[in-house]
This record gives sequence, C-alpha cells and structure tokens, in this order.
Amino acid sequence: MFMKQLIKTLLLLFFTIQAFSQSGSISGKITDTSYKKPQGYATITVFKALDTSIVTYRLSTPEGEFKIPGLPLNIPLRFLVSYSGFNTYRKDFMLTPETSQLRFDSVALVGANSDLMEVVVTAERPPVMIKKDTIEFNATAFKTLPNALVEDLLKKLPGVQVDRDGNIMVNGKPVNRILVDGKSFFGDDPKMATRNLPANVIEKVQVMDDKEELLRNGDDNLNNVGKVVNITLKKGVKKGWFGKMYAGAGTTGRYEAGGIANIYRDTFQVSVLGYMNNLNKPGFGYTEMMQAGGFDRTRGSSNSNSTSVWVNGNGSGLSINGINFGGSQSYGGISTSKGAGFNLNHSPNAKRSFYGQYFYGTVNIDRISESDVKQFYGDTVINNSTLLNGGIVNHGHNFGVGAKFKPDSLTNIFINASYTLGLGNEDRFSNVSSLNNKLGQLSVGNIIQNNQSTLGIYRQGFSLSHMSGTKKGRRYSISHNLDHNNRTTDFITESVTNVMYPAAGNKTISQLRKDHIPRTDASLGFNYTEPISKKLNLRVNSRYEYGRNKSDITTFNKNSFEEYTILNSALSSQLNRISNRINSSAGLEFKWKDFAVTPGIRALWQNNNTSALFLKEPLKQDLFNLLPALNIVYKKLNVNYDRGIVLPGYNYLIAVTDNTNPYFITKGNPDLLPSTRDNISVNWYFNDTKKSMNFGLNGAVTFSKNDVIQSIILDNNGVQTTTPVNADGSTNFWLNYNLNRQYKNNQKFIFSWNTGAYYQLNRSPLLFNAESSWQNTWNLQQWNGVRLNWDDKFEWNMDYSIGFNFTRYSSARFKNLDVTTHDFSNEFVLRYPKHVIWETKINYSYNGNIGGGLPKDQLRWNAGINFTMLKDEVGVLSLSVFDILKRNRNISANVNRNMITTTKGNVLAQYFMATFTYNIRAAGMKKKVGGSRLLMF
Repeated sequence: MFMKQLIKTLLLLFFTIQAFSQSGSISGKITDTSYKKPQGYATITVFKALDTSIVTYRLSTPEGEFKIPGLPLNIPLRFLVSYSGFNTYRKDFMLTPETSQLRFDSVALVGANSDLMEVVVTAERPPVMIKKDTIEFNATAFKTLPNALVEDLLKKLPGVQVDRDGNIMVNGKPVNRILVDGKSFFGDDPKMATRNLPANVIEKVQVMDDKEELLRNGDDNLNNVGKVVNITLKKGVKKGWFGKMYAGAGTTGRYEAGGIANIYRDTFQVSVLGYMNNLNKPGFGYTEMMQAGGFDRTRGSSNSNSTSVWVNGNGSGLSINGINFGGSQSYGGISTSKGAGFNLNHSPNAKRSFYGQYFYGTVNIDRISESDVKQFYGDTVINNSTLLNGGIVNHGHNFGVGAKFKPDSLTNIFINASYTLGLGNEDRFSNVSSLNNKLGQLSVGNIIQNNQSTLGIYRQGFSLSHMSGTKKGRRYSISHNLDHNNRTTDFITESVTNVMYPAAGNKTISQLRKDHIPRTDASLGFNYTEPISKKLNLRVNSRYEYGRNKSDITTFNKNSFEEYTILNSALSSQLNRISNRINSSAGLEFKWKDFAVTPGIRALWQNNNTSALFLKEPLKQDLFNLLPALNIVYKKLNVNYDRGIVLPGYNYLIAVTDNTNPYFITKGNPDLLPSTRDNISVNWYFNDTKKSMNFGLNGAVTFSKNDVIQSIILDNNGVQTTTPVNADGSTNFWLNYNLNRQYKNNQKFIFSWNTGAYYQLNRSPLLFNAESSWQNTWNLQQWNGVRLNWDDKFEWNMDYSIGFNFTRYSSARFKNLDVTTHDFSNEFVLRYPKHVIWETKINYSYNGNIGGGLPKDQLRWNAGINFTMLKDEVGVLSLSVFDILKRNRNISANVNRNMITTTKGNVLAQYFMATFTYNIRAAGMKKKVGGSRLLMF
C-alpha cells in the first residue's frame, strides 16, 4: 500500500514539474526616477490579479536586473516591486502561448516619505523585504499546514536552514537568539519559540545581525557574529498555554510516558515537565525537553552552562556540564531514564528579563561491552581484549538563574549562575586477555571494579557592554566568569592476572584509590575601542585569569581483615597548583573601504606555583612573553595570526602511577615545559541573497614547539604504560567548507541541496618503546545532502558522507593504517490520505576499520504511521517499529597512533511501539497537530 502511494506521489510530482515547464517569464531592470540608479535587492512579487494570491517572487540583482520564469499562461497577473524608501510599483499583464516572454526595460521607483508598509495594500504585501541590515519576511505569504510550528515556517523562508536538532542558520550564519515582539522570550532560547509557537500566530519574521555579540567581541567584524530573529505576533494571541502528554507501550517490555505544560501571559512563562522511558533517550529528546522546557540557554543568557547532545544508532543522550541526564552514553548499553523539572521566564519589558530553572534526571544503564585493541610494531601485533559487564546508575540535579538588563539602547548587562550535582555508581566486571601474534598468549585475567563518584559544579557569569552615545565607534565591555568544580571518586579494584610470558606467574591488585580533585577558575576581562579617525581605531583588551587545582590521590591496600586501611604511598600523592595569568593586547586597526588590517602585540604573563609530595621543592614557573598578532579583513575574508604559550595541564604533572586498568597504565611528568604554538586561521564567507546560495570556508594551521605527546612503553606482558613528554615539530592543518543552495521561490515545490568537506592533516612525533618516528594522519570527509518538500504532502531528506583516514609512519617498524567509512541517511514523509502521516527512515554506515570477524556495516530501518483524531485533531496515535531488519548494531572502531580499537556493545533489539499523544495549543488558535515528529533516532 505504501509503495503504491509513493509511486503515485512521484508520478504526480513528475507531471507537476512538466506542467511547470509549460510557462512564461518576465524580465526587466529597476531604477529610481531621480538618479536613474539601478536598485539592487528590490523584491519583485507576482500575484494573481483576481485574488492577489502569490505566484512567486524574486530579488533583483545588484545591477537592478530581474527575471522571473515559470509563470502561468492565460491568467491575469500583476507584478509588484517593493523597495525600502520608495513607493510600490504595480503592473498588470498576462502571458499567452504567443507572448510567453515580456521585458520591462523601465521600472522606475518613486521616493516615498512614509514607511513602505504603511502604503502597501495588506493583500499585496511582498514575501520578502530588505531594509538596510534587516531582512523581513511576511509570514502570511508562506503557506504552512494548519498544525505547523514556527520551525516549519522557518524551513520555508529563503536563506533559512533548520537541522533535525532545531539549530537555525540564516544565509550561512547561526541564529543566536529569537525575540518575540522585540523582547526576550523564554530565556532567549531560539528553539523554545520555534518548537512551541504555532506558525499561524506569526505576522512577520525579521532577521538582523547580532549587535550584542558584536559589542562583546569588541570589533566591527560582522563575519564573526551570528543572527538575531525577531518574531512579530498577530494581535490577540499573546495569552494562552500549550503542551502535550504522551504514553506508549511496546513489545519486549518497552515503554515511554511524559508530559510538558507551558503557560505564558504576555511576558511571563512557566514550563513543567516529567518523563520516563527505557528506549535509550532522554524522555522528550533534546529537541523537546531542552527547548520546549526552556532548560537550554544561548551564550547571551547563560554562557556558563555546557550542554551537549549525541545521537547514534543505539539511541540519543543528553549531558549538562558533563553529567548524564538521560539516554544512552557513548559506551552503549540499554538505558532507563526518568526526569522532572520546571522553568520560569519573565520579560516584563525590553529592558529586563529573568529566568530560573531546576531539572532532575536519573539514568540506569545495563551494559555489555567487548573491546579489542591491536597495537602494531614491526611485524608484531599485540591484541588486548576485554569483555565487560556491569551496570551504571547516574543521578543529576541542575539549578540555574539568570537575568538580562538593557538600561538604555547603548548598554547590555548579563548575569547568570548555575549549579550541577551528579552522583554516579558504576560496576565493572571484566575478563581480559593479551595475545602476541608470534609468542601466543601473554596473559589472561579478571578485574572487578566499583567506582562511586560525586561531582558538583558551580558556575557564574557577568558581562557588561556599552557603546558611546557621544562618539561613534567608542565602546567598552567587561566580563567575569567563575567556575568551581569539585569531583570525588572512589575506585575499588580487585584483579588477578595469570601471566604466561616471559615467565609463568600471577599478578594481583587489591586496592582502593580515592581521588579528590577540586578546581577553581576565575577571570575578569576588559576590552575598549577608541576611534582615532575615520580610518584608524585603537583596540585594547586585557584579561586576568586565576586558577587553583588540587589533586589528592590516596591509595589503600587491604589489611588482614579485608579492609582498605594500609596506605600505599607509592600510588598516593598530593598536588596543589595556583596559577595567575594576565593577557593584554593592543592593536591599531586601519580601515579603507572594504579592507581592514590590525597589527597588534600581546603581553602574556603567567605565574604558576606547584607543590606536591613527589617534588623536592615547589615548582615555580614565571613567564613573560611579548607575542605578535595580526588580523586582516577584506570584505567577507578574515585572516588571523597569533602566537600562544601554553603551560602543561596539572593532570600531566602528577607523577603517580594510575594502574586501575592493569593493561593500560598512565604516569605523570612534573618536568614538562610550556608549549609554544603559532596559529594561522582563515575564514571566508559568501552569500548570494538573490540565488539563496551561501558558501563558507574556514581553516587553520598550527605549528607547535615543546608539544605534549605520549611516550609509550609496551612490555612483554602486553601492558602499555604512557607518560607525557615534550617534543618539537607537531603540525596540525585543517580545512572545512560548506555550500548550500535553496530553491524556495515556488512554495509548492521547495528544494535545496548542500555539499561540504573537512580535510585534516596531523603530523606529530611518535615515541614507542624508546624509538622515535613521525606519523602523518590524514582525515578526509566529504558530505552531500538533499531536501525536498512538495506542497507539504511529500518530504524527502537524504544525506551521504564518505570518509578516508590513513596514517603513514617514517619508520618501517609501524604498519600503515587505512580506513574508509560511509554514512547514508534517507527519510521519507507522506501525508496522504487526510489525517494519516507515513514516515520511514533508513540509516546505513560502513567502517572498514572494524575487524575481528565483526560486520563492517550497519543498517537501521525505522518506520511508523501517525493518525490524527478527536475533535480538532488534538490526539495523535503513532504506531512505529524500530529496527525492522534486525540489523541494529553498536560497533565502532577508531585509529590512534599505531593502535586500532574496535568496540562492540549491547543494543536495543527490534520492538514495536504504540504511543498516544494529546496536544494542547494556544488558546484561540486551531488545535491541529501532526507532522514529522515520530522518528527520534
């Protein structure tokens, strides 16, 4: 049935394209009446003359030329030219088979004394207007489904891209904030508005550069800032509440349930949510829990929070400040997640906004994992294999408050604070073995571990930026951040290893290792810009950083009563490091037309005082360096050079052996020297508004002296010991580009494609068993994507990427490594017949690095059907199947130095699911639901 409907849809699509080709076109040139100057980026809209419905539109070229193809024949039409500061130009016409092409050589615009939108007839408002640095979209000109959200509307706007996680790009630039009627809305979180507000409440959408980010950067380079979107609501829809409740059950004991409610009254919003499931996902998924609940913030409101999300074949996950709040982890397994929380947002006016939030999440992971590590040395291959069982239980609490103030049009103030508490308990039962391809079995063993951890993170931030009202270009900003991280972990290890080579025997470990690692980081920054003339600007900035790192590692062995009371001083240490760092720079910017160059010099003072039990006397480092810097900007091209001095991380300095994994032992090195790094970066951005095409290119190269690398010793038992050391000559080069083209002028047939690539070369020393060599690793990734929407009845999204990773060594004793990967994703959505939505998604991946007889490819096919029901279609019944072909696998492989690591974990098996969702929309609006919201992975 589905295939028949799909074939029918594709045939209709073909005939629609054929009919579209039987059409005419108009062209012309737009000037003004006063100076006869060409008017670039004017909006030319073609309407049906009888009912003023929009046929299509275009923007004129910078030379004022326009051409509009694909117009219907034998229908009275009208074209309307709109341009900021000019009266609207109208012209009626009709194309026939005999006269299918018309040329209008003189379209002269007359200057207007009033705002354009006051003189344009409402029914003839153009879809797009460009006003200086603002792009304005007329929301009513873009047809959406009755159930559409703001996100669905944005997907139809030219130059706008929305990915599956709801991240928004406009003309290749990220959207930092979304405002509603010019005010902060739900903590400035873009996805909060796009995933919750219905599209039919929107009157217009305005896009502009993020001037607040420009102030924080302290320069005038628009290449380095994102966009702000302002949504204007229709009158009478600014009060109400919305949300949803859902519950589902499936085969093999799968289940899910949850609910979220959002109440807003003009400037006040409350969100409450709760969920539970055993489907390897965080309840609402990142795209709903964090956005609909408002628990995520952009850098403008709470840049001290670190939120990450991951999606893989085994599910999805959510982490806040490094603590898991739901879903699967990178090590796989099957997770059961529960969570609840609330969020408050209040924006009394454009000058003030506040938020407060709390969220609790718990995750219980059932894990089985197999790993195989191959190390190549000449014609010798050593395999270290591990079969791991054991569960993981994590509990997380996250609190956050923040405020934004704008006392006047020239000043912005941000304040925020958050606290995250994580409690973890992990059991590990491992069977391990080591095998040499020449000598045979080296050892076998059993490791039993229990790891209990507590992690508390407090973060606060403050920033103030001010622009002078008396002298254009003069501005300053002040910023402050504080981060206190307190981590405590108890590692209990009981292991027995039977050694076969070089001499038979047993090795046992029975110990408790207690790690207490508190860390405090604070900073205070200032930057100032003073215009000296029209072409010269003085830029000064300074930043003070304070850090305190403590590491208290205490290891105990068992006494005769099987208690961990005997101190093992060889595996214990205490380290205390206090660091002070002042980074000040000054540069003189010279600007001429589209060109700007800023040579500068940076004064860097660093003072570190490290005391530890393993040091005879405190290690003091006092460095002062004058470092060069250069910034060049030409139009959309940005080139930077700087030199940096990087002190080694304190964890590298701890000269204590960590043997919690008896096959992979690590040590520190208190004699590490600072690294010197020269960085050159290039960024070029191009956007063609008329063609809805954007291109971005960025890359960098870094040359390092005294870089920190790992010295590896692999003994005859297959045990690897690594120690950080300094080495010269490391070079890292990378280049990335993205090209996107959209065809959104015909709203019934929207098509876009994108292509991009990432190229990286890393050259670094390799120190293995006291033998030094060079390794050159190439990483080449190429991707392509296609998006198609035919009248909201049929959607097709396809992505494909191919990757090559190969490593070459200067020494013949190391084996060259070559890896090829493929990833393919194909998604179809069909809305036919009425009230029925079909969805299917196929993911295929191939990793040539996977060995050990394991399959190198993975294929996941998920599908479902949605039925809308009840009065006003507030109910949705979703029937879905996960992993139709039973080929979902959690297998991964990666290359590092001369090692290949292959990992296999347990996964969710095939299951069928039935979920019912009840939706509540904003009061006064049509309560219709539906759309592509089923497939979470």
